[in-house]
Amino acid sequence: MTVRLADIVMQYPGTRALDHVDVDFLFSEVHGLIGENGAGKTTLVSILGGSKQPTSGTIAIAGVETVLASAGDALAKGIAHVSQEGSLVPGLSAAQNILLGDEPRLGLGIIDTRALRRRAAELLDRWFPQVAIDLDAAVDTLPMADQKVIEIVRALRGEIRLLILDEPTATLPAREKENLWRIIRSLPPRGVGVVLVSHFLSEVKALSDRITVLRDGRHVTTLPSAEVSEAQLVDFMLQRAGKTAVAIGENGDGARAAGETVMEIADWHVGGVRVDRFAIRAGEIVGLIGLTGAGHFGFARSLYTGEGFLSGSTVFAGQPLARPDARSMKARGVAFIPDHRMENSLIGEWSVRENLAMVHPHAGAHAGVLSMGLEEKAARAAMALFNVKAHSPEQRIQDLSGGNKQKVSIGKWLYGAPERYRLMIFVEPTEGVDIGAKREIHRHIHRLAAEGTAIIVASSDLMEVADIADRVVPFVQGQAARALSRAEFSESRFIAAMAGDPK
Repeated sequence: MTVRLADIVMQYPGTRALDHVDVDFLFSEVHGLIGENGAGKTTLVSILGGSKQPTSGTIAIAGVETVLASAGDALAKGIAHVSQEGSLVPGLSAAQNILLGDEPRLGLGIIDTRALRRRAAELLDRWFPQVAIDLDAAVDTLPMADQKVIEIVRALRGEIRLLILDEPTATLPAREKENLWRIIRSLPPRGVGVVLVSHFLSEVKALSDRITVLRDGRHVTTLPSAEVSEAQLVDFMLQRAGKTAVAIGENGDGARAAGETVMEIADWHVGGVRVDRFAIRAGEIVGLIGLTGAGHFGFARSLYTGEGFLSGSTVFAGQPLARPDARSMKARGVAFIPDHRMENSLIGEWSVRENLAMVHPHAGAHAGVLSMGLEEKAARAAMALFNVKAHSPEQRIQDLSGGNKQKVSIGKWLYGAPERYRLMIFVEPTEGVDIGAKREIHRHIHRLAAEGTAIIVASSDLMEVADIADRVVPFVQGQAARALSRAEFSESRFIAAMAGDPK
């Protein structure tokens, strides 16, 4: 059976997000969907999942034309959408999240907790009998991979025939990705097709039967995965007027030289992380790497928030600090761009303009009074600087693609303050974005460093770190190891350092 989208157009004021797109999805396959951020992937799967209605075009299920008027309507017709940002309720257990909105009840509307727990266990065992999850645990205490499984089980609790997975492994370490890969592969033989949206081309190649490429809102091609290489996919995605985007590693930093020391810490102890000494200079990009739980992410956060601080000394721009905290570090010219942007950085219901203005609202004010005109002007300047693709500054953040959300997450620090920051700390700066947006973000990081900003990048993407960093500090079981110079960079060397190999 097939879901066919024919001649789909999605028109926003001044922007055509989808331009006469034709594509079909089978219930017997994994169908990869790729393209740059802003290419139309998010809009297309939103239409397929019922949360958006196209300006024109038709949708047919098993040859019968239909209308998907809402996400609930799509669910009733066998199509479920698991979004990139997630939709679990942190205060509820795993079992409660699986049955959210469909809880078994006793008289007077009281939830039958025993029946709920039993039914959740039955659903988990039905779909993924090889997976063991504590269904009584608060869902936010579970590993990210288990949380993703909970979302998938919830989506499959009805008579689902097509499951949309939007960047399902974006936040997962390698071992957990492999487990989720097995789960995805197990679905088509059981009659559930998968639409896989991912910026990991190796993942799309490994999992998909067919791959569809979108570019600038248009359908470029649909090909069997076995007949196309990753290099060809990149060319399909990024080609502009016959020219292919530069390869990874061509973002070189030229003759950029580091300046004076911006920040220096000693005898640092935060949570389970200890660092004897760490310093960074103006114009320098320092990468932080480590295995899951090694402490590199916690260390990066602690330099801005002071989270988990127990002891240590800090000197910033030559001035000693008692301990860092977000307010004082921001006042001194430190910006912090966290991971999990929709939880930690952006507000989905707010517009692009409102999100950009949240750090420096005074940039949109005159004589202390907010001005919509000034806010829009500053927002458009930031959007232009970061090439944010939105139909206007008033578009809601939750309606943007992952890469454009991430650009806003970075851009809000530079809104109204393009030369303010002496140090910028990034945690997973390209989490859940495609190769085109990744290159744009890397170029901005290089640009900021060239202008004299010190940059710290904590990332699980080793190729990303190799692409942008001047030196790399590996973390091993909560300890910072010897820094690696750029001449020592290689994936094998990074892996050895993360495993504690001192060579």
